[in-house]
Amino acid sequence: MKKHIKWPVKAVVNNVRYFRDLSFYLLKKKRVNGEPRVRYHKEGRISADYDRPVCFFCSFDQESVVRENVYYYLKQLALAGFDIVFISSSDAISNVDLKKLSEWCIRIINRENKGYDFYSWKTGLESYSQYSAHTGLLLANDSVLGPLFSIKDIIARLENHEGDIVGMTNCLLFYPHLQSYFLYCKKAVIVSKEFIDFFNRVEVLEFKMAIIRRYEVGFSRLLGRRFKLSALYDLDSAMNRFQPGDRPKNWTEPTSHLWKPLITELKFPFLKKSLLTRRGVSMEEISATLAESGSTYNVNILADWIAPPYNMNTHKRSSGPALKKSVAGPDPWWDNSALNNRRENKRI
Repeated sequence: MKKHIKWPVKAVVNNVRYFRDLSFYLLKKKRVNGEPRVRYHKEGRISADYDRPVCFFCSFDQESVVRENVYYYLKQLALAGFDIVFISSSDAISNVDLKKLSEWCIRIINRENKGYDFYSWKTGLESYSQYSAHTGLLLANDSVLGPLFSIKDIIARLENHEGDIVGMTNCLLFYPHLQSYFLYCKKAVIVSKEFIDFFNRVEVLEFKMAIIRRYEVGFSRLLGRRFKLSALYDLDSAMNRFQPGDRPKNWTEPTSHLWKPLITELKFPFLKKSLLTRRGVSMEEISATLAESGSTYNVNILADWIAPPYNMNTHKRSSGPALKKSVAGPDPWWDNSALNNRRENKRI
């Protein structure tokens, strides 16, 4: 009986807490002085190819550094066939990082840190209006580590999938929706009135739970009225296969509660950073899971993110153990010869 009561009670408590916190946030909210300012907007060394989909990639770092794990993700996206618009809401982008980013990106944008990812994507749409000329649009961010496995055929998988909007994972919490760390929108979606109207209405919000409910969930609710939504790693299929204890399906967040079997059994290509930073999963457990899955992802590229010594739970420096940087030769993710031809043929 207690198990049956637990989840409905938890839902009520969470809703009460949400509306209480939202009320406090709205009461304390100061008037925003205009939209977040775009500090930097420049073309990269890669020319746009409208026969390829474009990826709007959001990134933020408290120390204004583009980490090696982010560069690795960007390279794999580029090699998979995406043009990349990099949108940073860090305080700045160093000249060193600007040079590196220009090797993989068609555009580089730095804006004020207001509004989280959905406002970054809005900034991307406004700053790079040519997005609608591309074959599709991927909305992505640096909240995940990976790809843990090859994504060289990911565009074909996305385009051949039954959905008009395809995510990696879906979730039923609050309302059935695709999770926003990876959202692929096909051509018919990105030229639609519904898509344009949704982002026109995106405002600066700093209350994260309100962003999840209003924008992450709201995106699926609004666009789902016209377009078919689907996930490559569908929650129903995963729950039927893995049967995760007594946790109900509508209380299951797949990247948190099913992360290990998703990786070891389904070769799921991403790992949420929050598993390390907020949920207390150790690097040892992650390394063992990757080894079991056959992933070739090199965890040493995380060294500049969690070391020198770094407390994974608090994001603060500590005296605890840390990963050591690999010294085995040059960085393989900077072997960018595959894109040289596109740079040489860049339009003036």
